[in-house]
Amino acid sequence: MNYHYIDDDAGLETLLRACESAPVIALDTEFARFNTYYPMIGLLQIGLGHDNYLLDPLPITDLSGLQALMKCPDTLKVVHSGSEDMEVFQYWLDCVPTPVFDTQIAAAMVGIGYALSYQKLVAHFLSIDIPKGETRSDWLARPLRQSQLDYAAQDVIHLFEIYPMLAELLAEKDRIEWVLSESFKLTQDLPTKIDPDEAYLKLKGISSLNSRQLQYLRMFCAFREREAQTRNVPRNRVLDNDELIALALNEVQGVADMKGVDWVDRRAVSRHGDALAALGMAASAVPTAELPARLMNDTTPVNKNKLDRLRRVVADRAKQFGISPELLSRRRDLEAIIKSDNQGGAMLPDHLLGWREAVVGIPLLAAIGQS
Repeated sequence: MNYHYIDDDAGLETLLRACESAPVIALDTEFARFNTYYPMIGLLQIGLGHDNYLLDPLPITDLSGLQALMKCPDTLKVVHSGSEDMEVFQYWLDCVPTPVFDTQIAAAMVGIGYALSYQKLVAHFLSIDIPKGETRSDWLARPLRQSQLDYAAQDVIHLFEIYPMLAELLAEKDRIEWVLSESFKLTQDLPTKIDPDEAYLKLKGISSLNSRQLQYLRMFCAFREREAQTRNVPRNRVLDNDELIALALNEVQGVADMKGVDWVDRRAVSRHGDALAALGMAASAVPTAELPARLMNDTTPVNKNKLDRLRRVVADRAKQFGISPELLSRRRDLEAIIKSDNQGGAMLPDHLLGWREAVVGIPLLAAIGQS
């Protein structure tokens, strides 16, 4: 198998020189996320077709060249199902690759399959069976085994081979820009880049909280987010979601409020009790006018006939365009159209704008307007 293994800055310079004039590179990472908030990179793979590189990031001291490569607008970065890779790059290099072409999105865009695994993509285009033996490897352990390196190299060797095949199919349908637009979204709104003060909005089951309790929850969630980031531990190692909601519902303002209860772990109270009590006191003092608005669930039932009608539109348009229907629209998009229509004017949710608007959005609006 043709690849170079690099584990020092001099080798990285060789890799970067090889990439200088490359219009396209295949990109993948191997990482671990067992007990951490952030994904910890264990290996970077770059494919150039004629040459392929596996970079051990642990000994590397100067990352500036890699940062420049990832941000270079003239080099297209080809990935497969790259959402987690974007989190890896953001934490490791403090940037995300751009521009990006995701082959999983591209495969759905030409109707090959939705959320297709890399193994199935390679089997479809190259009739090669990739073994999965190293899927659960520890990529932070050293030395890496030969079988791990061979497995990792295949992730970019075949990816580079498949890219032009997909690009040709997309060009025939004039959809390359659609894929680039959809792939760009992978680099946005990364879970590890969330604003801590907005983290409470990600929790489920909080519509019963009043505005004051939501203020408590907002401050407790922000504390958890920052604590998890600082210690680089999973969020639930600090406090789990149920504990956060219970703390807010009980509007705790002192350590005594958290002792001898079954809704918060005593170890969390021992470690964070003083900080949580101080946050509770601060939440109780926030002026009413500055409290967050209550989050009201829309429990209006969705008309099944209308939903079925819109689903048929999606299925018809997917068949007409040869696109996986799951890529076109989600159930919640259809429900949003119906609910906006119930309120006096059908509107498209943000997800159905852009390239989707002409493909399926406008037909959906036409269908919802039928009697």
